[in-house]
Amino acid sequence: MLNSLIASSTKEKRKEWRKIKAVLLLFLTGAVITDLCKDKIYNVWVIPGMITGLLMAFCSEPGRLSEALMTVVVTFLVLMPVYFLKGIAAGDVKLLLSTASFLSFQECYSCILYSFLIAGAISLVIIIFKREKKTLHFAVPVLISTILVMGGIV
Repeated sequence: MLNSLIASSTKEKRKEWRKIKAVLLLFLTGAVITDLCKDKIYNVWVIPGMITGLLMAFCSEPGRLSEALMTVVVTFLVLMPVYFLKGIAAGDVKLLLSTASFLSFQECYSCILYSFLIAGAISLVIIIFKREKKTLHFAVPVLISTILVMGGIV
């Protein structure tokens, strides 16, 4: 009986994790589309995404909301110097803050690290093949790194 309880709770956690992944990927995909088409990440993707992430954390398990809030605050503190040094734009910071509300502390920092590594690789390819200064749409590396950190789309 204990094994069936463990299995059922694992199935429930997997179902919950799939919902979280689906919602996060929806918001990130919308931000990528507007970033690619309009060169801007609109707050219509970022603010509802963060609110949804925090609400999902609140509803999931005790203590998860405080972890999500701490992840968002520390992410903000880490990314602000990068923003002030013109390393990323404000929309990119907001997008990563929104993503942080869905992820654990460790997942968030893996996501940030992968985002910068992927952005660097994309920039290198642009420099080699285009030989011109071009804007990098940072929402794309954020989406790719989030998919990597979460273990895929499914």
